[in-house]
Amino acid sequence: MRSEFWTFQELAHKLSRSFDMQEAQLLEEGSSGGGSATGSGGPGGPPRRHHSAQRLTRSEMSDRREEDGALVVPDHQGNLRITVKKTKSILGIAIEGGANTKHPLPRIINIHDNGAAYEAGGLEVGQLILEVDGHKVEGLHHQEVARLIAESFARRDRNEIEFLVVEAKKSNLEPKPTALIFLEA
Repeated sequence: MRSEFWTFQELAHKLSRSFDMQEAQLLEEGSSGGGSATGSGGPGGPPRRHHSAQRLTRSEMSDRREEDGALVVPDHQGNLRITVKKTKSILGIAIEGGANTKHPLPRIINIHDNGAAYEAGGLEVGQLILEVDGHKVEGLHHQEVARLIAESFARRDRNEIEFLVVEAKKSNLEPKPTALIFLEA
């Protein structure tokens, strides 16, 4: 008997629309500050995680110093409000999903190590994005979400970008990925 297991990344790639990196590069080149919602990584690379972020309660927020990484504040619903400083010319995340795909909420599928998101920490592969700078993304098509992220990152009047995310396993809003097992006798 032989069984095959696919990793979450492979399964997501096979079952859903992957983020089009050529479109992401066009967004990156087209934005005035060079900032974009993506880096030059891509969904084919290994998922990147960075663990320098702090999770703070609201009472601890006043103790935070400016040189710290991302500000991560959990809410009472299990969501995380993550503030990433714009320390690099690119944000460096890749997403998949949107209202016009099988996954109605956008999901982070890669974090490039040359981007501000990786440097700050806090954002992780697999998180579902609920809001960007206070704008809800539910109901937005994939390209609209990518544009919202790119434009928010390119804004020069703010030195940070804020995400409201939830871990995919904690969300009832997204269908749960399942492992496909093929058995041969």
